[in-house]
Amino acid sequence: MKRENVRITGWLTLLVDMMSMNASFFLAGLIRGGIIVPGFTNGIYGNLLMVLLLSIVLISYVGNKNINIFKRGYFEELVSIIADQGKLALIVFGYMFAMQESSLFSRIFLTFFFSFNVLISYVLRSYMKLVMLLGYKKSSASNKVMLITVSKNASDIIKKIRREYEWQIYVNSIALWDKDRIGDRIEGIEVVANRDNLFEMAKLNVVDEVFINIPRTYKIDLEELVLEFEKMGIIVHIYLDFFSNMNLKEKRINEFAGLQVISFSSVLFESKQAVLKRAVDIIGGLVGCILTSILTIFLAPAIRIESRGPIFFSQTRIGKNGRKFKIYKFRSMYEDAEQLKQELLAHNEMDGLMFKMTDDPRITKVGKFIRKTSLDEFPQFFNVLMGDMSLVGTRPPTEDEFLQYEGRHKRRLSLKPGLTGLWQVSGRSDINNFEDVVKMDLEYIDHWSILLDVKLVLKTIIVMLTGRGSR
Repeated sequence: MKRENVRITGWLTLLVDMMSMNASFFLAGLIRGGIIVPGFTNGIYGNLLMVLLLSIVLISYVGNKNINIFKRGYFEELVSIIADQGKLALIVFGYMFAMQESSLFSRIFLTFFFSFNVLISYVLRSYMKLVMLLGYKKSSASNKVMLITVSKNASDIIKKIRREYEWQIYVNSIALWDKDRIGDRIEGIEVVANRDNLFEMAKLNVVDEVFINIPRTYKIDLEELVLEFEKMGIIVHIYLDFFSNMNLKEKRINEFAGLQVISFSSVLFESKQAVLKRAVDIIGGLVGCILTSILTIFLAPAIRIESRGPIFFSQTRIGKNGRKFKIYKFRSMYEDAEQLKQELLAHNEMDGLMFKMTDDPRITKVGKFIRKTSLDEFPQFFNVLMGDMSLVGTRPPTEDEFLQYEGRHKRRLSLKPGLTGLWQVSGRSDINNFEDVVKMDLEYIDHWSILLDVKLVLKTIIVMLTGRGSR
């Protein structure tokens, strides 16, 4: 985890520094008298900008100073930036000397450039810290952590985690092993569980990871504890003070908020895999939103003419590790469909926690067509673009389905839900057992890769064109 955080932090800082460099370059040129446009024409200033960009990449890579950027104070940050500008200036002057072009560059331009670059870099880096530590950290996108510890350790461990200024993790709940203090707050964080209801609360709350910090003097079955969380798809970190040789699934020696831990999970994904998947989602989401806009022009009148009600249907669903979000679809049912569902539960053809009914009377004529062709799903591209869903993943359950989950069922939510997935391309309307859905979702999670996502997207297109498995 520590290496991945450092890598992402490094890329973020480099991106900010490049933005600052480009802004400073153009501002300095404009103040000097608009030298930039003719400069790019004859290549002198254009070449200089390329040298500057390559130099800042080199300084960032060789210096490796971004490890503790979030822990640096305001003055330390300014000193670090000035030091980097000094290295940059040496490279630039060396380039000018080697190319024998120093007399061709405006000294006023260079003075303004380095002055602006210090100022803008400082502002942008400070803003980046605020955004990541106050914005991203507390957003639904950060990894939500349940701290499992004892009363005497809770406050100290929370303070220690906060001192590390980890922007990717946010401790949002505490479970105390030795006392029942549910409802109390320790360092502003609510105690939500004790040793008796630990797994139930982990199932119902948003928990991406758990951090276990329990002294050796407490007799606990650590292996059973880890295995139970693995069944839910939750990553487990154990403070190394409690190291034990256990025959569990995937584990790594890791660092968690400055503390040495062992991390356990059924599957541990590298950050670059997650970044690549999100990049594909953004591209696919943008294309899908454009297609949805075009479809709306044709489907909106048909939906409204047949039955009163909104064009789009929204419903609260459960996403990654218990996060709630609004899912969007083209409305395919009559307006009172949710109320009628209670009357139709006796006709449910699905064994388990999902509802399915052939010739559902709640579905409109237009609804049958858009469901058969899967056109009703297109507004979910907005959910993909917003980050609540992925192009490929597992089916997001409704709130009432989720409340009936067993702990092992929650592991199917350890990845973002998808617009399509293994279940959807396997004849979803022909599957009548919820446990079969769970089995396919877990198979997808255990064998996930970008190549698998591509295959499932291609299969989805075929299913849409043929209408196989849709009702």
